[in-house]
Amino acid sequence: MQITINDSTVTVPEYCTVAQALQSYNITFSGIAVAVNNKVVPLAKLDTTPLHSGDSIIIIQAFYGG
Repeated sequence: MQITINDSTVTVPEYCTVAQALQSYNITFSGIAVAVNNKVVPLAKLDTTPLHSGDSIIIIQAFYGG
């Protein structure tokens, strides 16, 4: 099925979770925030949050600066 990760269309297996999708694209969970369809998903729930065709994932990377 096709989903969007940060404005890029990608293909993931049917019945994929958010964690599985991120892992398949080598995205680590350290220092990120994740939203699916504009709703924040806690990192503890990435393994149990299912994706559906057409979903949109936004990943925000934390960084230091000032």
